[in-house]
Amino acid sequence: MCRLVLLCLYLMCVGVTSYAEEREVVFRIDGEATSVEEFAHYYARIHAVNGISTEHFLPHFLYYKLKVADAKKQGWDTLPDFRLQCSVLQNEMGRERESHGLKSVPMKWVKFRQISILLPQHVSAVQERQARQRMDSVYTALKAGADFETLARNYSSEASASSPYADGEWIPEICLVKEFSEQLGTLKKNDFSAPFFSPLGIHVVCLLDCKQEDYPASKTDVANIPKEESEPDSIEWKQITEGLLAAYWDKRHVGASSGNVGNKELEDYFEAHKKEYAWDLPHFKGGVVYCLNKKAASKLKKKLKKLPLNEWKEKIDAFSKEDASLKAEVETGLFQIGSNPYVDKLAFKCGHFTPRTDLPYTFVLGKRLKKGPEDFTDVRSEVQRDYRLSMEKSRLEELQQRFRIEINQDILKTVNCSGKK
Repeated sequence: MCRLVLLCLYLMCVGVTSYAEEREVVFRIDGEATSVEEFAHYYARIHAVNGISTEHFLPHFLYYKLKVADAKKQGWDTLPDFRLQCSVLQNEMGRERESHGLKSVPMKWVKFRQISILLPQHVSAVQERQARQRMDSVYTALKAGADFETLARNYSSEASASSPYADGEWIPEICLVKEFSEQLGTLKKNDFSAPFFSPLGIHVVCLLDCKQEDYPASKTDVANIPKEESEPDSIEWKQITEGLLAAYWDKRHVGASSGNVGNKELEDYFEAHKKEYAWDLPHFKGGVVYCLNKKAASKLKKKLKKLPLNEWKEKIDAFSKEDASLKAEVETGLFQIGSNPYVDKLAFKCGHFTPRTDLPYTFVLGKRLKKGPEDFTDVRSEVQRDYRLSMEKSRLEELQQRFRIEINQDILKTVNCSGKK
């Protein structure tokens, strides 16, 4: 009888423990649990930086975790360059802890594009020379005015597609090998580097943006992370290492990250979903030019009509320097009716405006678009966003077929998008 009572008590304790653990699990992928706490930290520390909408957070988080699971399944976490980055990150985090104590530490985040030729660890002199020659040709083309994004796309299907860094995504600088961080640290926004070698290969990088964000310091020795993932500091470390794995996955799946999407893909997507970008109000596509008088306006119109819209500002600056009588300024883009008084009066024949005192004559040059954008470039950011979301949905469906996913719907109903219950 005593044994029976003890057995019942044991089973009750096991049941209560299992129930308590299950209450903290959002979902499982092939049996591996993702906790509510990790869910909250991911939103607060990682994607809050990139600004994802609450509507898309849940499927995006699942997609992210599936990418990590797939990367681990294929053994990418054992690759030498991945382990090198983790080692660099461990050392940097250790130094940050020593210098700042246990509070949050300032961390620099960078967003960049790259053109890379990856090289094996024991590269031959011939391979190294050939890679250097190719990258020198790239660098010469860039200095001559070639478009960085176009050149980067030409290399995206080659060895550079295995680079662990996702183009156009925010990455903590300490996640980079030092050769990358040193080069990016010397660049101004939109500048590109000279070719440089790293343990991964040879590269040219273009800095898109950088910013400073606080990041919590770890309380434990990063080199000896406990197996339990309940501590907030271990979750922070897990997010960084999994973020690197997700970046590997993105680079091996063309189109998975926004940086690899070309104009052809965006154009095709726009044409297939054109009705979704219809406008409720008419827009004007072109420019508003402020100049000295009607005579100058006539000359400027003739010159600008022959040029693409994206070159107007540069050319008007040049005209002003060459001929003082052609001094002018221009605003270009898409103008919704009601957003600019000059466009309203001159293009849509409504409202009024007060002429500028320094450049008193104003004219507009372009076309009215009543129903919607004329091509994808008119709504590029929206098309890029929607295309990426559609790719995520498609790849999410593919990954869901390859893994056993158990979603705790009862827990999800009690968790809001800040991760709190």
